[in-house]
Amino acid sequence: MVNWSTAKPSLPLKRLCKACNNGWMSRLENEVKPVIESILDDKLEAIDALAQLILARWAVKTAMVIEAVDTDRPWFYSETERSFMRDTQTIPQRTSVWIAKCVLHPNIYSAAKDLQTSLDNSGVRAFATTMAFGSFAFQVVSIKTPAEIPATTGVTYDVSDGPWNQTLVQVWPESEKPLVWPPPYGLEGELGLEALTERLSPAKRLYRNDK
Repeated sequence: MVNWSTAKPSLPLKRLCKACNNGWMSRLENEVKPVIESILDDKLEAIDALAQLILARWAVKTAMVIEAVDTDRPWFYSETERSFMRDTQTIPQRTSVWIAKCVLHPNIYSAAKDLQTSLDNSGVRAFATTMAFGSFAFQVVSIKTPAEIPATTGVTYDVSDGPWNQTLVQVWPESEKPLVWPPPYGLEGELGLEALTERLSPAKRLYRNDK
């Protein structure tokens, strides 16, 4: 299991080609910039379907880039998934994205957890990336299953106790209706972000749901 986090990260990445950095990644950053700025400036009141999609694509792209910091282990996201993100901004299957509001957190925070399952759970695994800067936080969770498990088979996981429904706003899979922002609760400081990171620790047990 990989488990790393930092409150003040230095992320010198040399794996991004100039064409990507100045091309599709730059366009995605420009698309998400007004949405995130409105969140940071406390001007956003609702997140429509297009804004949800933009936030989700940007968050997944960022998760893939952050993963490149660790060069000593195999990456969770495959070359195919990265290529689809680059070429068509396609979000990997069984990926969920949430955003949250931070309180009293002026710094940058990032953390990743590679969540393995036990042998009796058919080799299902998940990868969670959590990041925050200022009053904005997001979490990306992607789940992978063996090839013999159909794409239509649902996979669920345990979540730690907490007011997550009042703290997190799920932007992917997207909702056709605008989402209310901000949520009733916020994440207080680094402790709140650590709680968000650890909320998926029970996900060492993931379950198939054929119903």
